[in-house]
Amino acid sequence: MAAAVEDAVSGRRRIDLARALERLAALGPPSELIAQAPAEAAEATGLGRVVLTRLDDGTLVGEAAWSHEGPEAAEALLAPLRAAPLVLEYPVAESELLRRRTPRLIVPAELEARRRHAFGDALGADGYVAAPVTVDGRAIGFLHAAGPRPARPLDDGDAVVLGDFALCFALVFERAILRRRLRAQREELRQIAAWAESRSGDLADGAVTLAREGAETPGADLDPAPSMDRLRDLLTRRELEVLQLMVQGHTNAGIAKILVLSEGTVKFHVKNVLRKMHANNRAEATSRYLRITLGRGPAGP
Repeated sequence: MAAAVEDAVSGRRRIDLARALERLAALGPPSELIAQAPAEAAEATGLGRVVLTRLDDGTLVGEAAWSHEGPEAAEALLAPLRAAPLVLEYPVAESELLRRRTPRLIVPAELEARRRHAFGDALGADGYVAAPVTVDGRAIGFLHAAGPRPARPLDDGDAVVLGDFALCFALVFERAILRRRLRAQREELRQIAAWAESRSGDLADGAVTLAREGAETPGADLDPAPSMDRLRDLLTRRELEVLQLMVQGHTNAGIAKILVLSEGTVKFHVKNVLRKMHANNRAEATSRYLRITLGRGPAGP
Protein backbone atom coordinates (compact mmCIF):
# COMPACT_ATOMS: atom_id res chain seq x y z
CA MET A 1 0.00 0.00 0.00
CA ALA A 2 2.82 2.39 0.95
CA ALA A 3 4.57 1.65 -2.35
CA ALA A 4 1.40 2.42 -4.28
CA VAL A 5 1.00 5.75 -2.49
CA GLU A 6 4.66 6.58 -3.16
CA ASP A 7 4.22 5.77 -6.86
CA ALA A 8 1.10 7.94 -7.04
CA VAL A 9 2.91 10.87 -5.45
CA SER A 10 5.84 10.38 -7.83
CA GLY A 11 3.49 10.30 -10.81
CA ARG A 12 1.70 13.46 -9.72
CA ARG A 13 5.01 15.25 -9.30
CA ARG A 14 6.11 14.21 -12.77
CA ILE A 15 2.87 15.56 -14.27
CA ASP A 16 3.41 18.88 -12.45
CA LEU A 17 7.00 18.93 -13.68
CA ALA A 18 5.96 18.47 -17.29
CA ARG A 19 3.45 21.30 -17.02
CA ALA A 20 6.04 23.60 -15.44
CA LEU A 21 8.55 22.87 -18.20
CA GLU A 22 5.92 23.59 -20.82
CA ARG A 23 5.40 27.01 -19.25
CA LEU A 24 9.15 27.61 -19.07
CA ALA A 25 9.59 26.76 -22.74
CA ALA A 26 6.92 29.33 -23.62
CA LEU A 27 8.64 32.18 -21.75
CA GLY A 28 11.33 32.95 -24.32
CA PRO A 29 14.27 35.18 -23.37
CA PRO A 30 16.88 33.91 -20.87
CA SER A 31 16.20 36.79 -18.46
CA GLU A 32 12.55 35.79 -18.15
CA LEU A 33 13.49 32.15 -17.66
CA ILE A 34 15.82 33.11 -14.82
CA ALA A 35 13.21 35.29 -13.15
CA GLN A 36 10.44 32.66 -13.35
CA ALA A 37 12.48 29.50 -12.66
CA PRO A 38 12.07 29.53 -8.84
CA ALA A 39 8.28 29.93 -9.04
CA GLU A 40 8.00 27.17 -11.65
CA ALA A 41 10.26 24.91 -9.58
CA ALA A 42 8.07 25.48 -6.52
CA GLU A 43 4.96 24.66 -8.56
CA ALA A 44 6.54 21.48 -9.90
CA THR A 45 8.07 20.19 -6.67
CA GLY A 46 5.59 21.37 -4.06
CA LEU A 47 8.35 23.16 -2.15
CA GLY A 48 7.65 26.55 -0.60
CA ARG A 49 11.02 28.31 -0.88
CA VAL A 50 13.25 28.13 -3.96
CA VAL A 51 16.42 30.02 -4.88
CA LEU A 52 18.24 30.04 -8.23
CA THR A 53 21.94 30.86 -7.96
CA ARG A 54 24.63 31.52 -10.53
CA LEU A 55 28.13 30.06 -10.27
CA ASP A 56 30.63 32.91 -10.56
CA ASP A 57 34.34 32.25 -10.08
CA GLY A 58 33.85 29.66 -7.35
CA THR A 59 31.06 31.47 -5.51
CA LEU A 60 27.27 31.28 -5.63
CA VAL A 61 25.54 34.54 -6.58
CA GLY A 62 21.80 34.90 -6.02
CA GLU A 63 19.80 35.41 -9.22
CA ALA A 64 16.13 34.88 -8.33
CA ALA A 65 13.96 33.49 -5.54
CA TRP A 66 10.38 32.59 -4.75
CA SER A 67 8.63 32.06 -1.43
CA HIS A 68 5.08 31.07 -0.62
CA GLU A 69 5.21 33.81 2.03
CA GLY A 70 5.49 36.57 -0.56
CA PRO A 71 8.02 38.83 -2.34
CA GLU A 72 9.61 40.18 0.85
CA ALA A 73 10.34 36.66 2.08
CA ALA A 74 11.78 35.80 -1.34
CA GLU A 75 14.07 38.82 -1.16
CA ALA A 76 15.19 37.68 2.30
CA LEU A 77 16.34 34.39 0.76
CA LEU A 78 18.66 36.25 -1.62
CA ALA A 79 19.99 38.74 0.95
CA PRO A 80 22.50 36.35 2.62
CA LEU A 81 24.06 35.47 -0.74
CA ARG A 82 24.37 39.14 -1.66
CA ALA A 83 25.87 40.06 1.70
CA ALA A 84 28.26 37.10 1.79
CA PRO A 85 28.45 35.01 -1.42
CA LEU A 86 28.84 31.32 -0.65
CA VAL A 87 32.34 30.15 -1.53
CA LEU A 88 32.28 26.60 -2.90
CA GLU A 89 35.13 24.97 -1.06
CA TYR A 90 35.51 22.07 1.34
CA PRO A 91 33.64 21.33 3.56
CA VAL A 92 30.64 23.21 2.08
CA ALA A 93 28.14 20.58 0.90
CA GLU A 94 27.54 22.32 -2.44
CA SER A 95 31.20 21.89 -3.38
CA GLU A 96 30.65 18.12 -3.37
CA LEU A 97 27.48 18.47 -5.43
CA LEU A 98 29.40 20.60 -7.91
CA ARG A 99 31.92 17.81 -8.46
CA ARG A 100 29.35 15.02 -8.64
CA ARG A 101 26.70 17.06 -10.50
CA THR A 102 23.94 15.26 -8.61
CA PRO A 103 21.05 16.56 -6.45
CA ARG A 104 21.02 15.86 -2.70
CA LEU A 105 19.12 16.35 0.50
CA ILE A 106 21.23 18.38 2.95
CA VAL A 107 20.07 17.88 6.54
CA PRO A 108 20.84 20.12 9.58
CA ALA A 109 23.26 17.60 11.08
CA GLU A 110 25.26 17.56 7.86
CA LEU A 111 25.35 21.35 7.81
CA GLU A 112 26.72 21.35 11.35
CA ALA A 113 29.37 18.74 10.50
CA ARG A 114 30.43 20.48 7.29
CA ARG A 115 29.86 24.22 7.56
CA ARG A 116 26.76 26.22 8.35
CA HIS A 117 26.12 29.33 6.34
CA ALA A 118 23.53 32.10 6.42
CA PHE A 119 22.09 30.94 3.11
CA GLY A 120 21.30 27.49 4.52
CA ASP A 121 19.76 29.03 7.64
CA ALA A 122 17.53 31.25 5.50
CA LEU A 123 16.16 28.28 3.60
CA GLY A 124 15.05 26.55 6.78
CA ALA A 125 16.15 24.93 10.00
CA ASP A 126 15.03 21.50 8.72
CA GLY A 127 17.59 21.43 5.93
CA TYR A 128 17.09 21.81 2.20
CA VAL A 129 17.58 20.11 -1.15
CA ALA A 130 20.05 21.31 -3.77
CA ALA A 131 20.53 20.45 -7.44
CA PRO A 132 23.21 21.75 -9.82
CA VAL A 133 22.10 23.32 -13.11
CA THR A 134 24.37 21.75 -15.72
CA VAL A 135 24.83 22.82 -19.34
CA ASP A 136 27.12 20.93 -21.71
CA GLY A 137 28.68 19.02 -18.82
CA ARG A 138 29.47 22.18 -16.83
CA ALA A 139 27.60 23.39 -13.77
CA ILE A 140 26.48 27.01 -14.20
CA GLY A 141 24.48 27.36 -11.00
CA PHE A 142 22.21 25.69 -8.43
CA LEU A 143 18.59 25.34 -7.49
CA HIS A 144 18.03 25.26 -3.70
CA ALA A 145 14.65 24.51 -2.18
CA ALA A 146 12.98 23.85 1.18
CA GLY A 147 9.66 24.19 3.00
CA PRO A 148 7.39 21.47 1.55
CA ARG A 149 3.75 22.53 1.14
CA PRO A 150 1.89 21.18 3.05
CA ALA A 151 4.49 21.00 5.80
CA ARG A 152 6.33 17.67 6.09
CA PRO A 153 9.94 16.50 6.48
CA LEU A 154 12.09 16.75 3.37
CA ASP A 155 13.19 13.46 1.85
CA ASP A 156 15.43 12.14 -0.92
CA GLY A 157 12.46 12.19 -3.31
CA ASP A 158 12.38 15.98 -3.08
CA ALA A 159 16.00 16.09 -4.16
CA VAL A 160 15.32 13.78 -7.11
CA VAL A 161 12.36 15.85 -8.34
CA LEU A 162 14.32 19.11 -7.96
CA GLY A 163 17.18 17.47 -9.85
CA ASP A 164 14.81 16.52 -12.68
CA PHE A 165 13.55 20.09 -12.83
CA ALA A 166 17.11 21.47 -12.82
CA LEU A 167 18.05 19.18 -15.72
CA CYS A 168 15.07 20.20 -17.84
CA PHE A 169 15.46 23.88 -16.93
CA ALA A 170 19.07 23.67 -18.13
CA LEU A 171 17.91 22.29 -21.48
CA VAL A 172 15.30 25.03 -21.94
CA PHE A 173 17.76 27.73 -20.84
CA GLU A 174 20.48 26.47 -23.20
CA ARG A 175 17.98 26.52 -26.08
CA ALA A 176 17.03 30.12 -25.24
CA ILE A 177 20.70 31.16 -25.20
CA LEU A 178 21.33 29.47 -28.55
CA ARG A 179 18.26 31.15 -30.08
CA ARG A 180 19.48 34.55 -28.89
CA ARG A 181 22.94 33.93 -30.34
CA LEU A 182 21.44 32.80 -33.64
CA ARG A 183 19.41 36.01 -33.87
CA ALA A 184 22.56 38.03 -33.27
CA GLN A 185 24.43 36.05 -35.92
CA ARG A 186 21.61 36.56 -38.43
CA GLU A 187 21.71 40.31 -37.81
CA GLU A 188 25.47 40.38 -38.34
CA LEU A 189 25.13 38.36 -41.55
CA ARG A 190 22.47 40.78 -42.79
CA GLN A 191 24.82 43.66 -42.11
CA ILE A 192 27.67 41.94 -43.95
CA ALA A 193 25.36 41.20 -46.88
CA ALA A 194 24.26 44.85 -46.96
CA TRP A 195 27.88 45.97 -46.95
CA ALA A 196 28.75 43.51 -49.75
CA GLU A 197 25.83 44.77 -51.83
CA SER A 198 26.88 48.37 -51.26
CA ARG A 199 30.48 47.54 -52.11
CA SER A 200 29.50 45.77 -55.33
CA GLY A 201 27.51 48.89 -56.26
CA ASP A 202 30.60 51.02 -55.66
CA LEU A 203 32.60 48.77 -57.99
CA ALA A 204 29.96 48.85 -60.74
CA ASP A 205 29.15 52.56 -60.54
CA GLY A 206 32.63 53.92 -59.99
CA ALA A 207 34.02 56.11 -62.74
CA VAL A 208 36.70 54.59 -64.99
CA THR A 209 39.70 56.89 -65.59
CA LEU A 210 42.89 56.61 -67.59
CA ALA A 211 45.30 56.34 -64.72
CA ARG A 212 47.97 53.97 -63.53
CA GLU A 213 46.66 51.23 -61.25
CA GLY A 214 47.03 52.18 -57.64
CA ALA A 215 47.51 55.86 -58.49
CA GLU A 216 44.14 57.01 -57.20
CA THR A 217 44.15 60.30 -55.41
CA PRO A 218 43.36 60.07 -51.68
CA GLY A 219 39.81 61.13 -51.09
CA ALA A 220 38.79 60.39 -54.69
CA ASP A 221 35.57 58.79 -53.50
CA LEU A 222 34.58 62.07 -51.86
CA ASP A 223 33.48 65.16 -53.73
CA PRO A 224 35.69 68.27 -53.36
CA ALA A 225 32.91 69.69 -51.17
CA PRO A 226 30.98 66.60 -50.09
CA SER A 227 27.49 66.72 -48.62
CA MET A 228 25.57 64.46 -46.28
CA ASP A 229 23.73 63.04 -49.30
CA ARG A 230 27.04 62.02 -50.83
CA LEU A 231 28.18 60.55 -47.52
CA ARG A 232 24.98 58.53 -47.26
CA ASP A 233 25.63 57.20 -50.77
CA LEU A 234 29.17 56.29 -49.82
CA LEU A 235 28.43 54.55 -46.51
CA THR A 236 25.85 51.95 -45.60
CA ARG A 237 23.24 52.83 -43.00
CA ARG A 238 25.07 50.86 -40.32
CA GLU A 239 28.44 52.39 -41.24
CA LEU A 240 26.94 55.85 -40.95
CA GLU A 241 25.56 54.99 -37.51
CA VAL A 242 28.99 53.74 -36.43
CA LEU A 243 30.63 56.91 -37.79
CA GLN A 244 28.21 59.15 -35.92
CA LEU A 245 28.91 57.31 -32.68
CA MET A 246 32.65 57.55 -33.36
CA VAL A 247 32.24 61.32 -33.70
CA GLN A 248 30.51 61.37 -30.31
CA GLY A 249 33.62 59.77 -28.81
CA HIS A 250 32.35 56.27 -28.17
CA THR A 251 34.81 53.38 -28.12
CA ASN A 252 34.26 50.20 -30.13
CA ALA A 253 32.93 48.53 -26.99
CA GLY A 254 30.54 51.43 -26.38
CA ILE A 255 29.31 51.37 -29.97
CA ALA A 256 28.77 47.60 -29.75
CA LYS A 257 26.63 48.03 -26.63
CA ILE A 258 24.54 50.85 -28.12
CA LEU A 259 23.90 49.09 -31.45
CA VAL A 260 23.63 45.59 -29.87
CA LEU A 261 26.46 44.20 -31.99
CA SER A 262 29.59 42.23 -31.26
CA GLU A 263 32.77 44.25 -30.86
CA GLY A 264 34.27 42.36 -33.81
CA THR A 265 31.42 43.54 -36.06
CA VAL A 266 31.95 47.14 -34.93
CA LYS A 267 35.67 46.91 -35.77
CA PHE A 268 34.67 45.58 -39.19
CA HIS A 269 32.42 48.62 -39.79
CA VAL A 270 35.02 51.08 -38.47
CA LYS A 271 37.60 49.67 -40.86
CA ASN A 272 35.19 50.11 -43.78
CA VAL A 273 34.36 53.69 -42.74
CA LEU A 274 38.05 54.64 -42.60
CA ARG A 275 38.72 52.98 -45.96
CA LYS A 276 35.78 54.61 -47.75
CA MET A 277 36.57 58.04 -46.30
CA HIS A 278 40.29 57.57 -47.00
CA ALA A 279 41.00 58.43 -43.38
CA ASN A 280 44.10 57.15 -41.62
CA ASN A 281 42.47 57.05 -38.20
CA ARG A 282 39.28 57.79 -36.26
CA ALA A 283 40.29 61.39 -35.58
CA GLU A 284 40.71 62.12 -39.28
CA ALA A 285 37.35 60.50 -40.09
CA THR A 286 35.74 62.54 -37.33
CA SER A 287 37.29 65.76 -38.66
CA ARG A 288 36.00 65.10 -42.16
CA TYR A 289 32.54 64.27 -40.87
CA LEU A 290 32.40 67.50 -38.88
CA ARG A 291 33.52 69.51 -41.90
CA ILE A 292 30.70 67.98 -43.90
CA THR A 293 27.96 68.43 -41.30
CA LEU A 294 29.07 71.87 -40.10
CA GLY A 295 29.89 73.21 -43.58
CA ARG A 296 33.50 74.01 -42.79
CA GLY A 297 34.76 73.47 -46.29
CA PRO A 298 36.34 70.52 -48.09
CA ALA A 299 36.70 67.26 -46.24
CA GLY A 300 39.82 66.23 -48.07
CA PRO A 301 43.27 66.34 -46.46
